[in-house]
Amino acid sequence: MNRVRYNFFIFIVIFLFIVAIIKAFDISIVKHNQYSKKYFSNIVKVVYSKGKRGSIYGRKNSLFALDYCVYDFFVDPKYYIDNMLYYRNKEDTIYIKRTEKFMNKVSELLNIKPSDIKSIIEKNKNKRFVILKKGVKADIFKEMSELFMPRSFGFVKRFERYYPDGEYSSHNIGFCFANGKGAEGIERYYDNYLKPEVRKENIPLDLYKYRFSNKPDDGYDIYLTLNRDIQDFVHMRLKKTIEKHEADGGIVIVMNPKDGSIIAMDSYPFYDNNNYKNYKYNQIRNRAVADVFEPGSVFKLITMSAALDSGIFKGDEIVYCENGSWKIKNKVIHDVHKYKWLSFDKVFVYSSNIGSAKIALELGRKTFYQYLNRFGFGSKTGIDTISESKGIVKDMFGIGDVDLATMAFGQGISITAIQLAKSYSVIANGGYAVKPHFLDTVKYYGKISYVYKIHRKRILNDSTVKKVKDILKKVVEQGTGKRAMLKHYVVAGKTGTAQVPKKGSYETSKYVASFAGFAPFDNPKIVIVVSIFNPKKNGFYGGSVAAPLFKEIAKFSLNYLAVKKDK
Repeated sequence: MNRVRYNFFIFIVIFLFIVAIIKAFDISIVKHNQYSKKYFSNIVKVVYSKGKRGSIYGRKNSLFALDYCVYDFFVDPKYYIDNMLYYRNKEDTIYIKRTEKFMNKVSELLNIKPSDIKSIIEKNKNKRFVILKKGVKADIFKEMSELFMPRSFGFVKRFERYYPDGEYSSHNIGFCFANGKGAEGIERYYDNYLKPEVRKENIPLDLYKYRFSNKPDDGYDIYLTLNRDIQDFVHMRLKKTIEKHEADGGIVIVMNPKDGSIIAMDSYPFYDNNNYKNYKYNQIRNRAVADVFEPGSVFKLITMSAALDSGIFKGDEIVYCENGSWKIKNKVIHDVHKYKWLSFDKVFVYSSNIGSAKIALELGRKTFYQYLNRFGFGSKTGIDTISESKGIVKDMFGIGDVDLATMAFGQGISITAIQLAKSYSVIANGGYAVKPHFLDTVKYYGKISYVYKIHRKRILNDSTVKKVKDILKKVVEQGTGKRAMLKHYVVAGKTGTAQVPKKGSYETSKYVASFAGFAPFDNPKIVIVVSIFNPKKNGFYGGSVAAPLFKEIAKFSLNYLAVKKDK
């Protein structure tokens, strides 16, 4: 009997041993991947960590956008309940009292009642992570970190975006969505540079489940050509002009004509990119690049340039201006003042629509369109921001004499303000079309990784540029642009007063008042475009509404940049 029992015992041991071997073989060989994953999931947590988004700087390292740390205060409800049960069973009143004291301090600092915290914990008792308060500032975080904090509570560090210049430069800089992705302006256009690394990691946990991970890389820093001081001055003066004339909108661009760099750009209506959710897109879009409008007489720059550069006009011709009224087919063209014979330059100095129309008709549509294309109308400038419009230019083969005549003085063609700034830069820089741009350099952890390359192409010859510059100077000294004149700098430019189109005709009481020009005359450092939309009070002409704003901005900018006086 004992022998039988002994043999049975040996059999059981051998059997269990064989089962163990088979099970071990099954775990280590057959189902290795399955059990490895299960084990791995217990000791490793998959997390997504993100670095800091790149900052945006202007000239003199002025900050336009940066990330700053905030903290989300959280609780692990399941751990809290288990932990409190454990200390109650131990009758550890000290720990329980310290926990209650901590909750009272949370109530004081974060404005969350202890009863509300307990209610949230109870409602989520099986969850392991519930955020109690988002966006805790660094000073509060520091104070709370110095307190006794029960291990079921903690903070998650993250970044929020802040724009120090706010509405003063919001149309240029744009903003980010809540997820950190660029949504508008520079933030969106250069998102691939600015966005930080997002790292998916398998993070080993220690005995207490503390995380140990590598810091993901931050985004690249962007350095712009914007001058914050000039930008802010432009903003304040544009606001003042809008209020003075009770206008519906306004645009100002300040640009370096030599390389196309944007020194300042602003448009009204304004918005604050720190609180972008409070605004409609109508207020958010950058009108300087997105909105098209009929420019009026500032567009005569193209007519005079085409006439002289093509060689069809030499600049010494006399044009009959029909005493202020001229009918061409079914269209009557008017001048504000009645002129009979005007020299070529006086046609533009006194801003004669009739004279401009006759010059364009003499050029013909082929030559006129050749210069429209050279200056870039009907095409995007390629400026490095989003939502740029290419304007509206009628098909050359679908226009007649009336269309050509009216385009000569900026009617029947729609352009953007940035296209206008680019056009006046051609005259200011000696005949070169330059690509407007915001970007200067890109840096990665302080080291330059990219420098913007200037794009220039000659489109006018030197003699044309000289003649056009002289005409634009006379516009300011003798003609419609006298209110743009500066005491210590010679200014050249052109006024424009355009009617606003409506279906089949034009509004009788809505205008766009513009002035575009540059200074100093001999060696221009800035081109400025000003357009004010539908001024309803204190005048509506470009010479009385836009030219004074040009003058203020030019005076400030030239003095700020320490440009040598030329008169």
